[in-house]
Amino acid sequence: MRQMLLAATIVLCPAVTLSAHAQKSGGKADFSARSMDANGHTYRGQAPVGQTPAPSLSVQFGLDQLAAPLFELSAIDRDFYLAQDEDVDSRKPLRFGIERDVFLAVEMGEWIQVEGGKLWRIDITADGSMNGRLSLTGLHLDAGQQITMSVPNMDGSAVGPIEGVGEFNNGTAWGLCMPGPLTRLEWFVPTGGVAKELPFDGVVYCHGYRNIFGDAYEGIDGGDGGVAGNCHNDPLCFAAWVNESNAAVRLLFGGALCSGQLIATTAADETPYVSTANHCISTQSEANSCQFLFFYRNSPCGGGIVAGTTVTGGDFTSTYFASDCTLLMIRPTLPTTVYWAGWTNTNPALNTASTGIHHPGGAEQAISFGVKNASSFNCGTPSGNWNSLSWNNGITEGGSSGSAIYRDSDHKLFGVLTCGASSCSQTGADDGYGRWDLAVNNGGFGTLLAAGSDDAQEQNDTCATARALTAGTYTGLVVKRLDEDWYALPVPSGSSLTVSMTFTHANGDVDVQLFNTCGGAVVLDRNANTSNESFNYSNSSASNTIYMRVYLGADTRNDYSLTFSVSTPAPSNDNCLTSVAVLAGSYPFNTSGATGSTPTVTASCSDGAMNSINKDVWWTYTATCNGLASATTCGAAYDSSIVVYNAASGCPTAATAVVACNNNGAGCGTASTAQWNATLGSSWYVRVGSTSNVGGAGTLVLSCTVVCPADQDGSGSIDGADLAALLNAWGTNNAIADIDDSGSVDGADLAALLNGWGACP
Repeated sequence: MRQMLLAATIVLCPAVTLSAHAQKSGGKADFSARSMDANGHTYRGQAPVGQTPAPSLSVQFGLDQLAAPLFELSAIDRDFYLAQDEDVDSRKPLRFGIERDVFLAVEMGEWIQVEGGKLWRIDITADGSMNGRLSLTGLHLDAGQQITMSVPNMDGSAVGPIEGVGEFNNGTAWGLCMPGPLTRLEWFVPTGGVAKELPFDGVVYCHGYRNIFGDAYEGIDGGDGGVAGNCHNDPLCFAAWVNESNAAVRLLFGGALCSGQLIATTAADETPYVSTANHCISTQSEANSCQFLFFYRNSPCGGGIVAGTTVTGGDFTSTYFASDCTLLMIRPTLPTTVYWAGWTNTNPALNTASTGIHHPGGAEQAISFGVKNASSFNCGTPSGNWNSLSWNNGITEGGSSGSAIYRDSDHKLFGVLTCGASSCSQTGADDGYGRWDLAVNNGGFGTLLAAGSDDAQEQNDTCATARALTAGTYTGLVVKRLDEDWYALPVPSGSSLTVSMTFTHANGDVDVQLFNTCGGAVVLDRNANTSNESFNYSNSSASNTIYMRVYLGADTRNDYSLTFSVSTPAPSNDNCLTSVAVLAGSYPFNTSGATGSTPTVTASCSDGAMNSINKDVWWTYTATCNGLASATTCGAAYDSSIVVYNAASGCPTAATAVVACNNNGAGCGTASTAQWNATLGSSWYVRVGSTSNVGGAGTLVLSCTVVCPADQDGSGSIDGADLAALLNAWGTNNAIADIDDSGSVDGADLAALLNGWGACP
């Protein structure tokens, strides 16, 4: 009656074909260079801190003790469905529930005013249901709106907050299947939000007609002194198999149930892969809906059932129909004591002692001991794709499908349960296990299981290998506990960085730190325990690069997207009216945030016409000598230009003459140098910008060189007026008349003046 055919598969939606994820290295796996198998392992290093489950909206607003309106579905003919299950001649996934459409309208629930908005609530149940689960389709939540699904007054039962079109970006979301029939659906709408219609198209209630949260097999025998009982055995009574018990997981999806196990990569990189059977899960929709229950077992040995730890939501990674193997990846945060089971890509010899851990009938974990008694089994064609297992102690049941068979010698998985006839009433019947080596060697699993997938920005695991990014949006990013991400962001000194990240906190606590230099102190630490992350940072350091570290505070991996932009405020001297008064000296500047100003430039410079100057800054320079004034931006990190105007008549207009200008100065590359004749105390506007619309950092150096020191009035010639000024200052330390800088105006200064009489050179 429990003999099954591989072709019998529950299909919840059309099959989805997914390409294999690329290895982190980006290269093709070299299977010939090493044995392609994996050893089991627990968390490497310090275990991450487990996350606190998100509360329901009722709990958040203190309404959890307040009853909600109740919508009750009618009873179903339980005996009909149980008889239908008995009539099938194949081991489909163990069916425990029937999915039923729920037709809701806004007016069927209640609205309650809460802080920041209003909350809509309704409870949904079904007459005679032993367990219930809600799912939604066609989600379309406006910004700020949230949904949670939960069991009233049951800790750890909430899923959410659900936003937008749901975590899977396809308008679907699933609550948890929990004991009892009652489920609660809640919708938060912020103040000012539109709430005329429900923000989803469909609601489905999974009506549980089997009790999958009780002891389906009373008196499970843990054995006496490690000796197994006759039917089902408690795995915690066999110390050698505790690790594999920690890997075992019960899978619930679409009203059906199977077994599976967390499975290691050869890199032992904590990728949360789960192996199960193709006839259990073969589509993306089934994987998305999958609820994973760890540690559902008797604990301690011979003790009562513990509730275990539930996480929900996975991705369909790959499948190999030929030997009934499927590989999933869990999305949510893993419990911190799970174990990744080891596996082999070789097919064990006949008479290999073997052990299986599974959830018979959907009940708590059981362990079965047997031997490989044949290299073929009639689960499909060719039969050689399955190994036959006979049992010495313990058997399997419906619900055990997808569970692992391990060889005793090294505890490595070599198959997943597909079909068979064993039961507590047929302990001598054999079972067939799909060959894992075929899935690895022929089905593409080997590439996936070398190491978990990563993103296109790798390798960027350290500050020294930080990936240089330009402002924009980056999607499909992956951060791992053992492989954090570093980015180098261009943020000029004085500029502001704005970062927005999208991720689901329940799938891993993504945290961020910023640094000015590699190895330096943290300048910003963001470790909020919420989904998504947005922040601003103003760079007041001298560095023009900010290093961003993305890491996990909990769990082993998570997906995220990253958007960042950089804004630079306009400098205080962004235009002529706000120009900075200066004398000779050096003046750092950054025109990244500068705007363009008038007038345009029509004068011809030393290297050609400079018709425009953009992103400019201004200074008012007062000459400190009679001679040749100079302005230079040599060494600037961008293509800069200089224009000089006489400041005597105020800010220049289109008609104002240009005194000096330069675009690319000799010996300065794309920087500039301008020179002009100035007299002591005269004022000049110095304008620095770029002929292209770019900005950057640099230093303006202003100086004045005396060319004709005896020309005391700056007239351009040495004449009687200069002689009179010198004689008038005779015997003093007048700086202008003291031509030789001796500290006193004397005969030597008079001789120098008379010697240079006439026009200045």
